[in-house]
Amino acid sequence: MSDTFQKEIPRARINISLELDTDGASQKSELPLKMLVIGDYSNGQNSQELSERERVTINKNNIEQVLKDMAPKANFQVANKIKGEGEISVNLEFDSFKSFDPESVASQVPELNKMMAMRNLLRDLKSNLLDNSSLRKELERVLQNQPELDELKAKLDEIAPLASEDEKQPITE
Repeated sequence: MSDTFQKEIPRARINISLELDTDGASQKSELPLKMLVIGDYSNGQNSQELSERERVTINKNNIEQVLKDMAPKANFQVANKIKGEGEISVNLEFDSFKSFDPESVASQVPELNKMMAMRNLLRDLKSNLLDNSSLRKELERVLQNQPELDELKAKLDEIAPLASEDEKQPITE
């Protein structure tokens, strides 16, 4: 049963095969796919003419070093979906393959980095709530007492203001 799909070749793969006639015997051999990509990938960092630039060979063994040497960058503006107005300036640098991970990209944008820090704090708080019964009881007591809840919200807003006054939602249980 494992042979049925193991030898099947996916449609997206490009296969170049060559039939050779050697001494009257027909032999079929598959050629490796090699690709030459030409373009200005320096993002304006290299002022040499394209024809004068050195060719860079990239394979699975040296891609990290090539990314480190080239240090590609992307600078652009995106709509600010966090506040709902304006734009955010995004300046990304890619020095390794891990730089393309969503968390690595988000850590390079200050607004997203703050949100990730808040997410991590909330995750830690949640794990502490599950483990710490006295903290859970204290939070339940604060949630039942409206003046203490308002004071806690004011202190949290001083520490990390996230929304404008008209966007604030009341905390409900």
